[in-house]
Amino acid sequence: MGLREYVIRRSVYLFYLIIIVTAFNFFMFRIASFMFGITPVNLMIGGLKENLNPEKIAQLYRDFGLVQNPTAADWIWMFVLYMRNTLSGNFGRSIYSKNLVIDEIMWRLPNTLLLMGTAALISISLGIWLGVRVARNPGSKGDVAAITVSLFLYSLPIFWFGLMLLMIFGYYIPLFPLFGTMSKPPPSNPLLFALDVLWHLTLPATALGIGGFGGYFLYMRSNLIDVMTEDYILTARAKGLDEHTVLYKHAMKNAMLPMVTIIALTIAGLVGGATLTETVFNWYGLGRYIFDSLVLLDYPVVQAIFFIMSILTVLANFAADLLYGVLDPRIKYS
Repeated sequence: MGLREYVIRRSVYLFYLIIIVTAFNFFMFRIASFMFGITPVNLMIGGLKENLNPEKIAQLYRDFGLVQNPTAADWIWMFVLYMRNTLSGNFGRSIYSKNLVIDEIMWRLPNTLLLMGTAALISISLGIWLGVRVARNPGSKGDVAAITVSLFLYSLPIFWFGLMLLMIFGYYIPLFPLFGTMSKPPPSNPLLFALDVLWHLTLPATALGIGGFGGYFLYMRSNLIDVMTEDYILTARAKGLDEHTVLYKHAMKNAMLPMVTIIALTIAGLVGGATLTETVFNWYGLGRYIFDSLVLLDYPVVQAIFFIMSILTVLANFAADLLYGVLDPRIKYS
């Protein structure tokens, strides 16, 4: 089977998988909300239910695509309506802000992408670079020191590490702001505005980037050490190639194959991984939005972000499978 046929087959598979994820998202939240009485309408009206007109309550349920006491036919209607709305990007309205959920997400998404993209760039670059450096001499003092430091930083709770950075560089040595995405009011000059955002970005990006590089470092080090023992590496050395060429032109390409999946899944985790960091640094992004929505039981928002994270995970795995074939022509699609 060629690449074209593989892409078509996987695309069909992805379509069915997205339908399954969407259905699971529907039943998980709907069934839980009706079982425990935490439907959006109950959360909105609170103790005023007995004072409201039943028709008004029924209308509120319809506005959220729900039925107050659903029958089997009502469940089918709610499911069809939810599938139609979700697959068209309509996630309904927030219970508390009354704004469209998609609008709330789009307002915060650039900030989350900026933070998580910067942190991922730091983690991946630092992890791969350090992994390559120490893999040349496994068991050396530098190798042991790098492993110890990376494991220590990787094991630190991200919220604690962030709080330490805030305490040291935001309070005792006030080099960076304690909270926020930008100053209020923000600078009107575009250059000063960009510098102001970077100033606020430094601590949260550092916390995520330094705290998360250990995983990439350990994977890269382990992969490269394994690859360096392969026969084709010995052959390259026997031909008289210098160590730099052997490492970067022969070993690195194959050592990067397992890293493709890890990096692709990092992209899928951009939203979920931001929750603790954005909460600690009061960063105006989706992570903070998830936390606030969970506290307020604003489940249309949580449901929408869960759906987006699921789709990103599915697409990231698909992209990783395709990149495998690009990096290693020996891989055959079947």
